[in-house]
Amino acid sequence: MEHNAFTAGVKPGGLTTDYEIKMLVCYLLHHLREPVTFERLSFALQSENLVNYFELAAAVGNLIGAGSVIIKNVDGEERLTLSDLGIKTALVFEKSLPLSVREQALRSYRENMLRRRIEQRNTATYEKTEDGYRMTLSIPDMGTDLLNMTFFVPTQARCEQIRRTFIQDPTVVYRAIISILTGEEIMEGSIYDQL
Repeated sequence: MEHNAFTAGVKPGGLTTDYEIKMLVCYLLHHLREPVTFERLSFALQSENLVNYFELAAAVGNLIGAGSVIIKNVDGEERLTLSDLGIKTALVFEKSLPLSVREQALRSYRENMLRRRIEQRNTATYEKTEDGYRMTLSIPDMGTDLLNMTFFVPTQARCEQIRRTFIQDPTVVYRAIISILTGEEIMEGSIYDQL
């Protein structure tokens, strides 16, 4: 029996039945091919307004109760993965979900994981000097860094503001610097697209 899901925060075209949400969870876990935390799964789906948080939590709970999803401890984190039953479910029912939803969910999860890895690798540090602060921003890459710059900042509060902005999205800073130095419009897309 198909029940309508609570739809607060779900955009038109998002999932509105508990059945659809369960199928999307199985689809994602099957295609990601790695155990994932509920928080990362939830963030990816909610950032695209594809599901309601409470309905997603209920769907995952039901899938765990039915034996389709199992919890594994990986590096001290509880992560979700599919059982054999869950894999069969994903394969049989994945086509019942709209292609646009499937693609959007996978893309959102992968983009969020890439952003998280970028945030973890990039650094924004500062140290006190006689007349202010020396701030260093870095975007490491294999071999030569994509960005490594040091500059003066007058206050610690401004350093913290720069650090938060940079860590949140270092590609914006990189694109802006390259655009200013080349006299071109601010570039869109990934920093790796610009190389």
